[in-house]
Amino acid sequence: MGSPDPAIFYTMAALEKRGTNYRVCWRLGGSRTGARQSATFTAPKPAAAKELAERAKKLVEAHEHRITRDEVLRAILGEDDNIPDGAVTLAEWVKLWEADRRPVNPDAPGFDDIQADTLAGYMQVLNVRVLPYLGHKYLHEITESVLKEWVKTLKATRVRRTKAQPGGQPISANSVRAAHAVLHLVLGAAVPRFIPANPLARPAGTRKNRVGLPKPTPFEGMFLTPTEVDRIHACCDPLIQDLWFVLVNTGLRLGEVLVLRVQDVTVDGPEPEIRVRRALKKGDRIGLPKSAKSFRVVSTSTEVAKVLAARCKGKRPRDLVFPCPGKKKRRGAEPTWAENNLNRRHWMQAVAEAMRCDVHPPPAPPKPKRGPVRKLRPEEVSTCGCPGVLRRRPRLHDGRHTHASDLIRAGWQLHEVQDRLGHASPLTTLTIYAHAWKGKYRARLDDLGARRIAAEDEDG
Repeated sequence: MGSPDPAIFYTMAALEKRGTNYRVCWRLGGSRTGARQSATFTAPKPAAAKELAERAKKLVEAHEHRITRDEVLRAILGEDDNIPDGAVTLAEWVKLWEADRRPVNPDAPGFDDIQADTLAGYMQVLNVRVLPYLGHKYLHEITESVLKEWVKTLKATRVRRTKAQPGGQPISANSVRAAHAVLHLVLGAAVPRFIPANPLARPAGTRKNRVGLPKPTPFEGMFLTPTEVDRIHACCDPLIQDLWFVLVNTGLRLGEVLVLRVQDVTVDGPEPEIRVRRALKKGDRIGLPKSAKSFRVVSTSTEVAKVLAARCKGKRPRDLVFPCPGKKKRRGAEPTWAENNLNRRHWMQAVAEAMRCDVHPPPAPPKPKRGPVRKLRPEEVSTCGCPGVLRRRPRLHDGRHTHASDLIRAGWQLHEVQDRLGHASPLTTLTIYAHAWKGKYRARLDDLGARRIAAEDEDG
Protein backbone atom coordinates (compact mmCIF):
# COMPACT_ATOMS: atom_id res chain seq x y z
CA MET A 1 0.00 0.00 0.00
CA GLY A 2 1.38 3.42 -0.94
CA SER A 3 1.61 6.50 1.23
CA PRO A 4 -1.74 7.95 2.30
CA ASP A 5 -3.09 11.03 0.63
CA PRO A 6 -1.82 14.03 2.68
CA ALA A 7 -5.18 15.71 2.10
CA ILE A 8 -6.92 13.02 4.21
CA PHE A 9 -7.69 14.18 7.73
CA TYR A 10 -7.63 11.47 10.38
CA THR A 11 -10.12 12.88 12.86
CA MET A 12 -10.30 9.35 14.33
CA ALA A 13 -7.41 6.94 14.75
CA ALA A 14 -7.03 4.72 11.67
CA LEU A 15 -5.23 1.40 11.27
CA GLU A 16 -3.38 0.78 7.99
CA LYS A 17 -1.65 -2.35 6.67
CA ARG A 18 1.65 -1.61 4.94
CA GLY A 19 3.06 -4.85 3.58
CA THR A 20 3.88 -6.94 6.64
CA ASN A 21 3.80 -3.85 8.90
CA TYR A 22 0.90 -1.97 10.46
CA ARG A 23 0.57 1.76 11.02
CA VAL A 24 -1.72 3.82 13.23
CA CYS A 25 -2.57 7.35 12.01
CA TRP A 26 -4.38 10.12 13.88
CA ARG A 27 -4.61 13.88 14.27
CA LEU A 28 -3.30 15.34 17.51
CA GLY A 29 -6.33 16.40 19.52
CA GLY A 30 -8.68 14.74 17.04
CA SER A 31 -9.28 17.95 15.09
CA ARG A 32 -8.73 18.49 11.39
CA THR A 33 -6.07 21.08 12.09
CA GLY A 34 -4.13 18.92 14.57
CA ALA A 35 -0.65 17.72 13.66
CA ARG A 36 -0.59 14.42 11.77
CA GLN A 37 0.77 11.58 13.90
CA SER A 38 1.66 8.05 12.80
CA ALA A 39 3.32 5.09 14.49
CA THR A 40 4.50 2.07 12.49
CA PHE A 41 4.89 -1.37 14.08
CA THR A 42 7.09 -4.18 12.79
CA ALA A 43 7.33 -7.76 14.07
CA PRO A 44 8.59 -11.15 12.82
CA LYS A 45 5.00 -12.16 12.18
CA PRO A 46 2.31 -9.84 10.71
CA ALA A 47 -0.15 -10.94 13.40
CA ALA A 48 2.19 -9.69 16.12
CA ALA A 49 2.65 -6.34 14.34
CA LYS A 50 -1.13 -6.02 14.00
CA GLU A 51 -1.60 -6.74 17.71
CA LEU A 52 0.87 -3.96 18.62
CA ALA A 53 -0.87 -1.53 16.26
CA GLU A 54 -4.29 -2.36 17.68
CA ARG A 55 -3.00 -1.74 21.21
CA ALA A 56 -1.60 1.58 20.03
CA LYS A 57 -4.92 2.52 18.42
CA LYS A 58 -6.80 1.79 21.66
CA LEU A 59 -4.24 3.86 23.58
CA VAL A 60 -4.69 6.83 21.23
CA GLU A 61 -8.48 6.64 21.52
CA ALA A 62 -8.28 6.30 25.32
CA HIS A 63 -6.30 9.55 25.41
CA GLU A 64 -8.88 11.19 23.08
CA HIS A 65 -6.13 11.58 20.46
CA ARG A 66 -4.18 13.89 22.81
CA ILE A 67 -1.05 11.77 22.72
CA THR A 68 1.98 12.07 20.46
CA ARG A 69 3.72 9.49 18.32
CA ASP A 70 6.75 9.43 20.63
CA GLU A 71 4.56 8.87 23.68
CA VAL A 72 2.72 6.00 21.96
CA LEU A 73 5.96 4.27 20.95
CA ARG A 74 7.35 4.63 24.46
CA ALA A 75 4.16 3.17 25.97
CA ILE A 76 3.79 0.25 23.53
CA LEU A 77 7.41 -0.66 22.83
CA GLY A 78 9.02 0.68 25.98
CA GLU A 79 11.38 2.86 23.90
CA ASP A 80 13.61 5.24 25.83
CA ASP A 81 14.60 8.35 23.91
CA ASN A 82 17.16 9.32 26.53
CA ILE A 83 15.42 12.60 27.26
CA PRO A 84 17.84 14.91 29.11
CA ASP A 85 16.94 16.05 32.62
CA GLY A 86 15.18 19.41 32.55
CA ALA A 87 14.19 19.12 28.88
CA VAL A 88 10.96 20.90 27.93
CA THR A 89 8.60 20.58 25.01
CA LEU A 90 7.96 23.47 22.67
CA ALA A 91 4.49 23.93 24.18
CA GLU A 92 5.99 24.19 27.67
CA TRP A 93 8.64 26.63 26.50
CA VAL A 94 6.09 28.85 24.74
CA LYS A 95 4.21 29.26 28.03
CA LEU A 96 7.43 30.28 29.80
CA TRP A 97 8.39 32.61 26.95
CA GLU A 98 4.97 34.32 26.89
CA ALA A 99 5.02 34.90 30.64
CA ASP A 100 8.53 36.34 30.41
CA ARG A 101 7.72 38.69 27.50
CA ARG A 102 4.31 39.87 28.68
CA PRO A 103 4.66 43.54 29.73
CA VAL A 104 3.96 44.26 33.39
CA ASN A 105 1.89 47.28 32.38
CA PRO A 106 0.22 46.68 28.97
CA ASP A 107 -0.68 50.36 28.65
CA ALA A 108 2.91 51.51 29.19
CA PRO A 109 5.34 48.77 28.12
CA GLY A 110 9.06 49.38 28.19
CA PHE A 111 10.99 49.78 24.96
CA ASP A 112 12.37 46.23 25.34
CA ASP A 113 8.91 44.72 25.90
CA ILE A 114 6.72 43.22 23.23
CA GLN A 115 3.52 45.26 23.13
CA ALA A 116 0.41 43.45 24.32
CA ASP A 117 -1.33 43.38 20.93
CA THR A 118 1.86 42.25 19.18
CA LEU A 119 2.36 39.46 21.72
CA ALA A 120 -1.28 38.42 21.26
CA GLY A 121 -0.68 38.22 17.51
CA TYR A 122 2.41 36.06 18.05
CA MET A 123 0.48 33.73 20.34
CA GLN A 124 -2.31 33.37 17.79
CA VAL A 125 0.22 32.33 15.15
CA LEU A 126 1.86 29.88 17.57
CA ASN A 127 -1.45 28.35 18.66
CA VAL A 128 -2.77 27.94 15.12
CA ARG A 129 0.30 27.31 12.95
CA VAL A 130 3.03 25.95 15.23
CA LEU A 131 1.94 24.20 18.43
CA PRO A 132 -0.59 21.80 16.82
CA TYR A 133 2.30 20.40 14.77
CA LEU A 134 5.38 20.83 16.96
CA GLY A 135 4.11 21.53 20.47
CA HIS A 136 4.68 17.95 21.63
CA LYS A 137 8.31 17.93 20.51
CA TYR A 138 11.11 18.46 22.99
CA LEU A 139 13.21 21.45 21.97
CA HIS A 140 16.26 19.29 21.25
CA GLU A 141 14.10 17.15 18.91
CA ILE A 142 13.25 20.11 16.65
CA THR A 143 15.83 19.55 13.93
CA GLU A 144 16.14 20.76 10.35
CA SER A 145 14.36 17.66 9.02
CA VAL A 146 11.48 18.17 11.48
CA LEU A 147 11.20 21.82 10.44
CA LYS A 148 11.20 20.89 6.74
CA GLU A 149 8.29 18.53 7.33
CA TRP A 150 6.47 21.22 9.32
CA VAL A 151 6.84 23.79 6.53
CA LYS A 152 5.74 21.19 3.97
CA THR A 153 2.63 20.46 6.03
CA LEU A 154 1.86 24.17 6.45
CA LYS A 155 2.11 24.82 2.71
CA ALA A 156 -0.52 22.12 2.12
CA THR A 157 -2.90 23.65 4.67
CA ARG A 158 -6.32 24.89 3.53
CA VAL A 159 -7.88 27.88 5.28
CA ARG A 160 -11.16 29.82 5.27
CA ARG A 161 -13.42 26.81 4.97
CA THR A 162 -17.06 27.78 4.54
CA LYS A 163 -20.29 26.06 3.56
CA ALA A 164 -20.00 27.60 0.11
CA GLN A 165 -16.34 26.60 -0.15
CA PRO A 166 -15.82 23.51 2.05
CA GLY A 167 -12.40 22.86 0.53
CA GLY A 168 -11.20 26.26 1.66
CA GLN A 169 -8.34 28.22 0.11
CA PRO A 170 -4.60 27.52 0.06
CA ILE A 171 -2.72 29.21 2.87
CA SER A 172 -0.78 32.26 1.69
CA ALA A 173 3.00 32.23 1.39
CA ASN A 174 3.21 35.19 3.75
CA SER A 175 1.26 33.30 6.44
CA VAL A 176 3.76 30.43 6.26
CA ARG A 177 6.68 32.85 6.44
CA ALA A 178 5.09 34.68 9.39
CA ALA A 179 4.78 31.40 11.31
CA HIS A 180 8.43 30.65 10.53
CA ALA A 181 9.48 34.11 11.77
CA VAL A 182 7.61 33.77 15.07
CA LEU A 183 9.01 30.28 15.69
CA HIS A 184 12.51 31.60 14.91
CA LEU A 185 12.01 34.26 17.59
CA VAL A 186 10.74 31.78 20.19
CA LEU A 187 13.47 29.19 19.58
CA GLY A 188 16.15 31.87 19.65
CA ALA A 189 15.01 32.87 23.13
CA ALA A 190 15.59 29.27 24.32
CA VAL A 191 19.35 29.56 23.61
CA PRO A 192 21.44 28.64 25.59
CA ARG A 193 19.10 27.73 28.46
CA PHE A 194 17.50 24.69 26.80
CA ILE A 195 19.23 24.25 23.42
CA PRO A 196 22.77 25.15 22.30
CA ALA A 197 21.69 26.81 19.04
CA ASN A 198 18.57 27.96 17.22
CA PRO A 199 17.71 25.28 14.61
CA LEU A 200 16.14 27.97 12.42
CA ALA A 201 19.25 30.17 12.45
CA ARG A 202 21.31 29.94 9.26
CA PRO A 203 24.90 28.86 9.90
CA ALA A 204 27.59 30.63 7.89
CA GLY A 205 28.16 29.07 4.50
CA THR A 206 24.77 27.35 4.24
CA ARG A 207 22.06 28.16 1.75
CA LYS A 208 19.50 30.76 2.74
CA ASN A 209 16.29 28.73 2.50
CA ARG A 210 17.05 25.41 4.20
CA VAL A 211 13.52 24.43 5.21
CA GLY A 212 11.64 25.07 1.96
CA LEU A 213 9.89 28.35 2.72
CA PRO A 214 7.69 29.65 -0.13
CA LYS A 215 8.66 32.87 -1.86
CA PRO A 216 7.03 35.95 -0.29
CA THR A 217 3.96 37.36 -1.96
CA PRO A 218 4.81 40.66 -3.70
CA PHE A 219 3.59 43.79 -1.96
CA GLU A 220 0.23 44.89 -3.35
CA GLY A 221 -0.25 48.37 -1.95
CA MET A 222 -2.27 50.85 -3.98
CA PHE A 223 -0.77 54.19 -4.97
CA LEU A 224 -3.42 56.69 -5.98
CA THR A 225 -3.12 59.48 -8.50
CA PRO A 226 -4.00 63.08 -7.52
CA THR A 227 -7.21 62.74 -9.55
CA GLU A 228 -8.21 59.61 -7.63
CA VAL A 229 -7.39 61.22 -4.27
CA ASP A 230 -9.53 64.25 -5.08
CA ARG A 231 -12.37 62.10 -6.42
CA ILE A 232 -12.51 60.09 -3.18
CA HIS A 233 -12.29 63.25 -1.07
CA ALA A 234 -15.26 64.76 -2.91
CA CYS A 235 -17.30 61.59 -2.31
CA CYS A 236 -16.43 61.23 1.38
CA ASP A 237 -19.06 61.73 4.02
CA PRO A 238 -18.36 65.12 5.71
CA LEU A 239 -17.66 63.13 8.89
CA ILE A 240 -14.49 61.64 7.37
CA GLN A 241 -13.44 64.19 4.72
CA ASP A 242 -10.86 65.87 6.95
CA LEU A 243 -9.64 62.50 8.20
CA TRP A 244 -8.93 61.32 4.64
CA PHE A 245 -7.24 64.62 3.78
CA VAL A 246 -4.88 64.36 6.76
CA LEU A 247 -4.11 60.68 6.13
CA VAL A 248 -3.18 61.12 2.49
CA ASN A 249 -1.14 64.28 3.14
CA THR A 250 0.85 63.14 6.19
CA GLY A 251 1.39 59.40 5.75
CA LEU A 252 0.32 58.69 9.34
CA ARG A 253 -1.18 55.32 10.18
CA LEU A 254 -4.94 55.33 10.70
CA GLY A 255 -4.52 54.22 14.32
CA GLU A 256 -2.19 57.16 14.95
CA VAL A 257 -4.56 59.74 13.48
CA LEU A 258 -7.63 58.47 15.32
CA VAL A 259 -6.09 59.14 18.76
CA LEU A 260 -4.45 62.49 18.01
CA ARG A 261 -5.20 65.05 20.72
CA VAL A 262 -5.22 68.81 20.41
CA GLN A 263 -2.04 68.93 22.49
CA ASP A 264 -0.31 66.65 19.94
CA VAL A 265 -0.52 69.16 17.09
CA THR A 266 1.02 72.57 16.48
CA VAL A 267 -0.72 74.64 13.83
CA ASP A 268 0.85 78.05 14.52
CA GLY A 269 4.30 79.29 13.67
CA PRO A 270 6.61 78.63 10.74
CA GLU A 271 6.69 74.82 11.18
CA PRO A 272 3.28 73.20 11.85
CA GLU A 273 3.71 69.64 13.06
CA ILE A 274 2.12 66.52 14.52
CA ARG A 275 3.72 64.65 17.43
CA VAL A 276 2.94 60.92 17.30
CA ARG A 277 2.87 59.57 20.85
CA ARG A 278 -0.06 57.11 20.84
CA ALA A 279 -1.86 54.64 18.60
CA LEU A 280 -5.20 52.84 18.54
CA LYS A 281 -4.76 49.12 19.14
CA LYS A 282 -6.99 46.08 18.63
CA GLY A 283 -10.08 46.12 20.76
CA ASP A 284 -10.21 49.94 20.55
CA ARG A 285 -7.51 50.18 23.21
CA ILE A 286 -5.12 53.14 23.17
CA GLY A 287 -1.45 52.23 23.53
CA LEU A 288 2.00 53.15 22.34
CA PRO A 289 2.93 53.47 18.65
CA LYS A 290 4.11 50.43 16.73
CA SER A 291 7.85 50.77 17.46
CA ALA A 292 10.41 53.15 18.93
CA LYS A 293 10.82 54.73 15.47
CA SER A 294 7.08 55.39 15.38
CA PHE A 295 7.51 58.00 18.13
CA ARG A 296 8.15 60.92 15.81
CA VAL A 297 7.39 64.48 14.80
CA VAL A 298 5.74 64.87 11.39
CA SER A 299 5.81 68.25 9.67
CA THR A 300 2.64 69.27 7.86
CA SER A 301 1.80 71.45 4.89
CA THR A 302 -0.04 74.75 5.26
CA GLU A 303 -3.23 73.12 3.94
CA VAL A 304 -3.09 70.32 6.51
CA ALA A 305 -2.36 72.86 9.27
CA LYS A 306 -5.50 74.79 8.29
CA VAL A 307 -7.63 71.64 8.48
CA LEU A 308 -6.16 70.72 11.87
CA ALA A 309 -6.63 74.26 13.18
CA ALA A 310 -10.32 74.13 12.29
CA ARG A 311 -10.66 70.72 13.97
CA CYS A 312 -8.93 71.93 17.15
CA LYS A 313 -10.81 75.20 17.49
CA GLY A 314 -12.72 75.44 20.78
CA LYS A 315 -11.40 72.13 22.13
CA ARG A 316 -9.38 71.40 25.25
CA PRO A 317 -5.77 70.11 25.02
CA ARG A 318 -6.70 66.50 25.81
CA ASP A 319 -9.67 66.35 23.43
CA LEU A 320 -9.42 64.19 20.32
CA VAL A 321 -8.90 65.94 16.99
CA PHE A 322 -11.00 63.28 15.20
CA PRO A 323 -13.52 61.94 17.76
CA CYS A 324 -16.25 59.56 16.72
CA PRO A 325 -19.43 61.65 16.27
CA GLY A 326 -22.09 60.86 18.85
CA LYS A 327 -19.74 58.77 20.98
CA LYS A 328 -19.42 60.09 24.52
CA LYS A 329 -16.42 59.89 26.82
CA ARG A 330 -17.27 57.33 29.51
CA ARG A 331 -15.29 56.10 32.50
CA GLY A 332 -12.08 57.54 31.18
CA ALA A 333 -12.46 55.90 27.74
CA GLU A 334 -11.94 58.37 24.91
CA PRO A 335 -14.56 58.63 22.13
CA THR A 336 -12.45 56.99 19.44
CA TRP A 337 -13.71 55.56 16.18
CA ALA A 338 -14.02 51.78 15.87
CA GLU A 339 -11.95 51.05 12.77
CA ASN A 340 -14.36 48.40 11.49
CA ASN A 341 -17.30 50.78 11.82
CA LEU A 342 -15.36 53.58 10.14
CA ASN A 343 -14.46 51.35 7.20
CA ARG A 344 -17.81 49.67 6.74
CA ARG A 345 -20.17 52.60 7.23
CA HIS A 346 -18.16 55.47 5.81
CA TRP A 347 -15.03 54.55 3.86
CA MET A 348 -16.49 51.74 1.74
CA GLN A 349 -19.48 53.94 0.92
CA ALA A 350 -17.18 56.79 -0.17
CA VAL A 351 -15.16 54.50 -2.45
CA ALA A 352 -18.34 53.05 -3.95
CA GLU A 353 -19.69 56.55 -4.63
CA ALA A 354 -16.40 57.48 -6.32
CA MET A 355 -16.83 54.43 -8.58
CA ARG A 356 -20.26 55.55 -9.78
CA CYS A 357 -20.68 57.67 -12.88
CA ASP A 358 -23.33 60.40 -13.07
CA VAL A 359 -23.88 59.66 -16.75
CA HIS A 360 -23.85 55.86 -16.46
CA PRO A 361 -25.05 55.02 -12.93
CA PRO A 362 -25.46 51.40 -11.83
CA PRO A 363 -28.93 49.84 -12.11
CA ALA A 364 -31.33 51.02 -9.43
CA PRO A 365 -32.27 48.49 -6.73
CA PRO A 366 -35.55 46.64 -7.37
CA LYS A 367 -38.62 48.21 -5.82
CA PRO A 368 -40.03 46.07 -3.00
CA LYS A 369 -43.71 45.29 -2.62
CA ARG A 370 -43.78 47.39 0.51
CA GLY A 371 -41.42 49.73 2.27
CA PRO A 372 -38.74 52.04 0.87
CA VAL A 373 -36.27 51.12 -1.86
CA ARG A 374 -32.96 50.03 -0.37
CA LYS A 375 -29.76 51.99 -0.89
CA LEU A 376 -27.13 50.91 -3.37
CA ARG A 377 -24.67 48.40 -1.95
CA PRO A 378 -20.91 49.10 -2.05
CA GLU A 379 -20.43 46.50 -4.80
CA GLU A 380 -23.04 48.17 -7.04
CA VAL A 381 -20.95 50.58 -9.10
CA SER A 382 -20.69 51.83 -12.68
CA THR A 383 -18.90 49.75 -15.30
CA CYS A 384 -18.33 52.49 -17.88
CA GLY A 385 -14.91 53.81 -18.84
CA CYS A 386 -15.68 57.49 -18.36
CA PRO A 387 -12.72 59.62 -17.24
CA GLY A 388 -12.63 60.74 -13.63
CA VAL A 389 -14.53 57.72 -12.28
CA LEU A 390 -12.60 55.61 -9.77
CA ARG A 391 -11.78 52.16 -11.12
CA ARG A 392 -10.28 50.42 -8.06
CA ARG A 393 -11.01 49.95 -4.36
CA PRO A 394 -8.32 51.45 -2.12
CA ARG A 395 -8.17 50.99 1.65
CA LEU A 396 -7.75 53.88 4.07
CA HIS A 397 -4.19 52.60 4.63
CA ASP A 398 -3.46 53.21 0.94
CA GLY A 399 -3.52 56.92 1.71
CA ARG A 400 -0.27 56.30 3.62
CA HIS A 401 1.23 54.41 0.67
CA THR A 402 0.19 57.17 -1.70
CA HIS A 403 1.83 59.85 0.45
CA ALA A 404 5.08 57.87 0.66
CA SER A 405 5.14 57.37 -3.10
CA ASP A 406 4.58 61.10 -3.63
CA LEU A 407 7.50 61.92 -1.30
CA ILE A 408 9.87 59.66 -3.21
CA ARG A 409 8.87 61.10 -6.56
CA ALA A 410 9.42 64.57 -5.08
CA GLY A 411 13.05 63.64 -4.39
CA TRP A 412 12.98 62.71 -0.69
CA GLN A 413 15.83 60.45 0.44
CA LEU A 414 15.35 56.98 1.92
CA HIS A 415 16.11 57.98 5.52
CA GLU A 416 13.77 60.99 5.26
CA VAL A 417 10.86 58.82 4.09
CA GLN A 418 11.64 56.21 6.77
CA ASP A 419 11.64 58.83 9.53
CA ARG A 420 8.40 60.40 8.35
CA LEU A 421 6.56 57.07 8.10
CA GLY A 422 8.00 55.73 11.36
CA HIS A 423 9.40 52.53 9.87
CA ALA A 424 11.66 50.60 12.25
CA SER A 425 14.07 49.72 9.43
CA PRO A 426 15.01 51.42 6.14
CA LEU A 427 14.73 47.98 4.55
CA THR A 428 10.97 48.09 5.18
CA THR A 429 10.71 51.42 3.39
CA LEU A 430 12.86 50.27 0.48
CA THR A 431 11.00 46.98 0.08
CA ILE A 432 7.52 48.51 0.07
CA TYR A 433 8.29 51.48 -2.16
CA ALA A 434 11.02 50.07 -4.44
CA HIS A 435 8.89 50.78 -7.52
CA ALA A 436 8.75 54.50 -6.71
CA TRP A 437 12.54 54.76 -6.52
CA LYS A 438 12.83 52.97 -9.85
CA GLY A 439 10.58 55.58 -11.42
CA LYS A 440 12.60 58.38 -9.84
CA TYR A 441 15.87 56.95 -11.16
CA ARG A 442 14.45 56.69 -14.66
CA ALA A 443 13.38 60.33 -14.59
CA ARG A 444 16.84 61.38 -13.40
CA LEU A 445 18.56 59.30 -16.07
CA ASP A 446 16.29 60.77 -18.75
CA ASP A 447 17.15 64.24 -17.46
CA LEU A 448 20.86 63.35 -17.51
CA GLY A 449 20.54 62.13 -21.09
CA ALA A 450 18.76 65.32 -22.14
CA ARG A 451 21.52 67.43 -20.59
CA ARG A 452 24.22 65.44 -22.40
CA ILE A 453 22.46 65.88 -25.74
CA ALA A 454 22.10 69.62 -25.09
CA ALA A 455 25.80 69.87 -24.25
CA GLU A 456 26.74 67.99 -27.43
CA ASP A 457 24.58 70.38 -29.48
CA GLU A 458 26.34 73.36 -27.92
CA ASP A 459 29.78 71.86 -28.64
CA GLY A 460 28.75 71.03 -32.19
